[in-house]
Amino acid sequence: MDPIFLYGTLCHLPLLARVLDRDLAALTVSDARLADHVVCRARGESFPLICAQPGAIAPGLCIEGLDAEARARLDYYEGGYGYGAARVSVTTDAGAQVATMYRPTGDRLQPDGPWRFEDWDDQWRDIVTLAADEVMLGFPDRPPEVNARRYRMILARAAAALRARDPAPTRLRKKTQPGDIVLHQRRQPYARFFAVEEYDFCHRRFDGTMSEEMNRAAFFTADAATVMPYDPVRDAVLLIEQFRAGPYARGDSECWSVEAIAGLVDPGETPEDTVRREAVEEAGVEVGQLHKVYGYYPSPGAKAEFIYSYVGEADLPEGAGGLGGLVAEGEDIRAHVVPFDTAMELVESGEIGNAPLILTLLWLARNRERLRKPG
Repeated sequence: MDPIFLYGTLCHLPLLARVLDRDLAALTVSDARLADHVVCRARGESFPLICAQPGAIAPGLCIEGLDAEARARLDYYEGGYGYGAARVSVTTDAGAQVATMYRPTGDRLQPDGPWRFEDWDDQWRDIVTLAADEVMLGFPDRPPEVNARRYRMILARAAAALRARDPAPTRLRKKTQPGDIVLHQRRQPYARFFAVEEYDFCHRRFDGTMSEEMNRAAFFTADAATVMPYDPVRDAVLLIEQFRAGPYARGDSECWSVEAIAGLVDPGETPEDTVRREAVEEAGVEVGQLHKVYGYYPSPGAKAEFIYSYVGEADLPEGAGGLGGLVAEGEDIRAHVVPFDTAMELVESGEIGNAPLILTLLWLARNRERLRKPG
């Protein structure tokens, strides 16, 4: 079986190990070069493609010792975006060698300038490496094209998992220690824009013993961020209204929800970036200084979503609000500018039943006078 020539993200060996699901110690890895080719960024993506260019040299790695299962896993990982295997002649320190490499077939991907491993390594390495776990959960049964359609959300969930590793306070609660949770099996029975995962695991009990093996499921979105624009001069807030599938699925008599501006945190984005972007997209509003409200799990017994909520100072003159949202995302949004007192009345009446907005309004009730003071 030919060795494999890798020229892109899989040159990051921890990523390759996750895709292959094995230790790389048994493989032979050597530097290699492909003549008359250049590595280019795929337009709109973080990963590269390889293009013919006379006189250029494409650097990469030559991997020897892969068995049939390892090749099948590579075929699966690369296949989502239409990368197919092609035989090429590469040069290693030992001389010329025939190898197989993955290159795009068709015209789905277009080159968009040079791609440098060092740049990708700085921004995307950890996200893409962790995302490979979810991609390979579908091997071999889920068509790889499904992974390509979902890849942006897979990256967003991986970025969320990396943020979740940040240290968190444990003044009252138990601090998680190595060995406290033993995972026996992980499955993903549902995977589209959102995903559902099941786990068979044991965890440490408060008496120090391990629990019996149990099965739990979690609904995955990605991290989300919300912002409520607040005009401290006019003492007014901007709220949005839109149809929501959650109330409809529950059978609620009222399926239009009054909320804060919200959006999923895109991969490579901070929550602050998200709320500034979403404020423009959903309500046409530029927010100034951001005040962090809380970061929280809205329903940790069933959802892996973590929400970052903010109040954003903004100018909300008469006439602000109206219709908005991105048509490409199927959004149909109406923005309302109301006095703060009116918003609190809507909380008391139950018309506002959206937890992030309620938390944000309660935070503003505690901090409103401070924000309204000049200077």
